[in-house]
Amino acid sequence: MPVTRLLPVLLATLWCAGCSVVGVKIDRPSETADRRIARTLAAQSPDDRAAQALLMANSPRQAPSEKLSSFLEAARLTQGAASGTPAGRINRTATREIVSLLAARKFQVPAGPPGSAPLTIAGQSAPTLDPRLPEELVAADAIHIKKLPTRVTQEGAGVPYVARFAPRSPVLQGQPGIPPLAGICEPVTALLRFDRATPQLVFYRTLKDDDVVIAGRRTKLAADFSAPLAYLVSQGRNRNIDLRALLRVDKNMDHAGLYQFSTYDPGKIPVVMVHGLMSRPETWVPALNQLMADEQVRERYQFWFYLYPTGLPVWASAAKLRGELDRFRQTLDPSQRHPGFRRMVLAGHSMGGLISSLQIRQGGRHLWKQFTDTPPEQMNLSPQIKQHITRIVEFQPRPEIARVVFFATPHRGSDLAVNPVSDFFARLIRLPFGFLEQDRLAFTRYIREDMRGLFVAPANSIVFLRARSPLLQAILDLPMKKNVSYHSIVGDRGHGDTPESSDGVVPYWSSHLQGAVSEKIVASGHGAHEHPDGIEEFRRILRARDN
Repeated sequence: MPVTRLLPVLLATLWCAGCSVVGVKIDRPSETADRRIARTLAAQSPDDRAAQALLMANSPRQAPSEKLSSFLEAARLTQGAASGTPAGRINRTATREIVSLLAARKFQVPAGPPGSAPLTIAGQSAPTLDPRLPEELVAADAIHIKKLPTRVTQEGAGVPYVARFAPRSPVLQGQPGIPPLAGICEPVTALLRFDRATPQLVFYRTLKDDDVVIAGRRTKLAADFSAPLAYLVSQGRNRNIDLRALLRVDKNMDHAGLYQFSTYDPGKIPVVMVHGLMSRPETWVPALNQLMADEQVRERYQFWFYLYPTGLPVWASAAKLRGELDRFRQTLDPSQRHPGFRRMVLAGHSMGGLISSLQIRQGGRHLWKQFTDTPPEQMNLSPQIKQHITRIVEFQPRPEIARVVFFATPHRGSDLAVNPVSDFFARLIRLPFGFLEQDRLAFTRYIREDMRGLFVAPANSIVFLRARSPLLQAILDLPMKKNVSYHSIVGDRGHGDTPESSDGVVPYWSSHLQGAVSEKIVASGHGAHEHPDGIEEFRRILRARDN
């Protein structure tokens, strides 16, 4: 692409860097609004005992114990009511009011009138949440979301909430990948149960199980799976473009790592999402939001995200991910007893696909001999650079990875990486390998002459992505792990699956990969992972039984 055509694309990308991925606004309920709702419902059903109980509970003269008793009566009289009916509205309103009343008292239940049945609160377990543990409990319908195409909700019993745990919450101890700014947000549903000796308030963890048995009948829980995702993103960087992490790798290495969307579930398969050049994990928000709409996907998978400074050479980013997978394994499944961990799925967009590809290939001599015939131990280099080279070059296919999904991946590079603008940005990138400079010239003397130019600065990610780069061919020539299946999702702007087609950044001849179990071409630009058809194909792949 000529420089004159590339500059508008570049400027548009930089402008988008200032745009948030989602917009979140929270409506905090007030006592005046609650009374107004109660009066409206009572006026609609003047002879309804539940509506009158709700109205009585909202009287300003009521003591907390009396309020609680009236709310419980309103909820008891409307238990099991369909959500769209007046009785269903009364039940949801009473439940919300009880949660609000108790939250203000740190969930200490006020003593009721003599002879009344006390309310109990379910504690922490695999399917339930102790409401005293999260830093925040926010009603999901109070969270207004912008910029998500769809909001993933489910009709049913109870009232959906978002439980937010701060990064240093004791509940999250032992979790290896907590986002340092946002913490963890979990969808839960508050339900009042009257089928036991005493009324009980239960917060069900709907990512664990979204239905419950009440009085011998299995009942679907109401749920909102978009609200915790949007709220989590709003607490962090909330950007899908990161120019600083591209140019100042040396200042962003401390943030690189594997992060969780939820607490680890040993019964679910991890899906690791790897973003592309000048991007961040937030670029996967549309895909994750849409995937949450599929009950089979929710029940079977958990989602992790790999964050890395994208100016880093692909070899180094892949090595960092291998180290993170080792760390997660040692923390979460040291005895290797969780079968889901050994069926991991990688999803890589653009350059993230190259990083994913290196996770299922074998390095070592297969890689080293493509560039030099001199073993690292025989090179006259410092121990530090020898260790660095060995860490990047010596690797085996990851044993836990069963499938890989490549989104718009430049397996053979892109012409956009070969022009003066790209060269300009490549020379701005600051890598964290200052110790290499003293040995770089000595190291390049060991490289075969026809490959020597590839290891001259700036040897960063942009240089790596140049069309038909020998470095990319070196990846394709590496032996691939046996019994691993991989899929391609390719963007196309109108030419079909021909060598001339392109998503505007990566041409088809570069993204096409022989041996793929499936290849889906979607009518999109380079953001095939954000396109509805690309996300739908991703969902199909996840629903299919792995090899």
